[in-house]
Order: sequence, then C-alpha cells, then structure tokens
Amino acid sequence: MKRILYVSSKRWLWFESQSCTEHFANAPYSIDAIGFHLEKRGWTVGWCGWNSSKNPFSLARRIDDFKPDVIYTYGSTVALHPLFCRRFLCKHKNFTVVHGWDDHYGRIWGDLFGWPGRVFMDWMEKRIVKNSDAVVTLSYELQKIGRRWGVACTYIPNGADPIADLPRAETIKLEGRFNLVYTGDKARWKRTDDICRAMAKLPKDIKLYLTGRNEDYLARFASDNCIFLGWLSKEEQLGVMAQADAFVCTSDQDCNAKLQEYLRWKKPILAYDGEANNFFTNGETALLAKDGDYAPLIEQLAADSSLCQRIAENAAQDIPVYSWAEIAQQFEEYFMELTKS
Repeated sequence: MKRILYVSSKRWLWFESQSCTEHFANAPYSIDAIGFHLEKRGWTVGWCGWNSSKNPFSLARRIDDFKPDVIYTYGSTVALHPLFCRRFLCKHKNFTVVHGWDDHYGRIWGDLFGWPGRVFMDWMEKRIVKNSDAVVTLSYELQKIGRRWGVACTYIPNGADPIADLPRAETIKLEGRFNLVYTGDKARWKRTDDICRAMAKLPKDIKLYLTGRNEDYLARFASDNCIFLGWLSKEEQLGVMAQADAFVCTSDQDCNAKLQEYLRWKKPILAYDGEANNFFTNGETALLAKDGDYAPLIEQLAADSSLCQRIAENAAQDIPVYSWAEIAQQFEEYFMELTKS
C-alpha cells in the first residue's frame, strides 16, 4: 500500500511525463522533492498536472489506471476533482484524498482578480478543507483557520537541504557595508514593495539584492541600494546567499519556503509583523517589521553585529529545519497512519 498520485494545477509541460528524478531536478522543493524521496522509500509515485486534472473524466481514467492508495491534491482549482471522481466516475474508489494546504487561496485570488476572486475562492477554500479526507498544512495560521472550521489539519513544515555540499557560483559580488538578500517570488501579495521602499531611507552602502523573476510594478524602486538581479541559476543564487548579512521575507505568512532556506545560513531574518509571529519570536529569533516598516530594523542590524549574531543563534537553536528526505519520512508516516486498516 504505497501508491501516491499527486493531482496538481501545475501547468509545466514536463509535470505529467517526467520521472521523480526529473521533478526533483526541475523543482528541488515542495511536492517534487517529497515525491522524489518517497520513491526512494519504496513508493510508486504518479503525477497528474493541469492537462489531466482540469477534466474530471480524464482524471478519473488516470486514477483507474494508476490505482493510488493516496491522492495528494495541490492547488485550489482542482482539489475537489478527485472527490467528485471517486463519487461519480471512478471504478477504483479505495483511495484517501489528502489536501496539501499551503496558501490562503482567497487572499491570492483577491490579489489577482479583486474582491470577486477573493469571495469566490474564500468559499472554495472552505469547501476543499472541509470535504477532503484529510488536510496537511505547513502553516500554523492555516492550521488555526482549519480548527475554526472543525478540521484538524496536520502540520508538516517546509524542508531545506543542508547547504554545506551544495555547489555555489560566486560570480556576483555583493558590495554593501551591510547586504540584505531577498529570494524568489515578488508577486504583489508578497508585499515586496515594503522592503524596496525602505531602501530609499537608508545609506547607499546598505544594499538590498533581490533574486528571482523581476516584476514590472517594482521597477521604479531600482536604485544604487535596491538591486534586482533577476533570475539566477541555483548555483548563482547560493553564491549570493552566502554573502548575505541578513535575509528578508516580506509576505504576511508563516510558511514561506524561503524561511527554511534562509535558516540554513544562520543569518538574521527580517519578516513582516503579522502571521510570522506564529513561526518566530519577535526580537529573539527574527526581527518583524510593524506595518512593513523595515528601515529602522535594518539600521539596527547594520549597526550591531552582536544583535545579528544573537538573532541568528536563537533561531538556529529554537527552530528545527529538516531536509527534504526527513520531510518525506514525516509524510510517509502520516500517510501510513491515515490508510492503515
């Protein structure tokens, strides 16, 4: 009883056709990393992306062919489809539907489509969480919301592999007296403009370097100390991170994947003073910016190396970070407990 089918809204062309090894090579995090390590632990792993998951009839055929023990749904738009298929379309019905709840879907849809998107997806989100056989989340905040809805969501955090043996390309030299690094997505709902706006209040030798795809709405903030590096190879990104004096996570979340990646470097972290209080202790394991006002906190860190050291050491001591192999083991134990007869 070790067959899992990932049903996702991912639209990557390779998502359905590639092996777990290719999944891990393309996206060495989240479900792709977990699936890769589950296969190493003896699981048969299948992948069903948007091409098949959007249509309940094609999804039902895939389920009947694969005969999973567990279907893990990932993404808001297709998460109810396996439940519909099991009730009305599938011959193979002996599977458990587990939803991986990573984000506030209503918040994201509100950012993309305005209040109608938020209202619709708030309604959909609750249906997904209440109707799935089980829910796993990497957010304490979402876990609390689920509890209010009468659903006990199991917490399993993001992972991050140790950095010691990961190859780095230090082709980009960070030039500030104090260097801040932000990695990854900069969508509007991530509030990245807060940190960019703060840099205009700071001396030019305190510099912020942002990696990942550039967003047009942030272009006006580019300056001598707000530097957009764009998309980098993983080796280049690690080379940039190795030079950071501090890291920044601006979204109002407690579960961003970059948090675990940052923690591996044992450097101080700045984050938004909101849901991050579920994950950090403000002033002890991170500095959290009230209303996104980062400038005073950055000045504190830049002026006080002992504060930087204390924050980093406290976080390393108090917040465990697991490798993706260890996270996969936690998922295996969770799945086996759910499906035992």
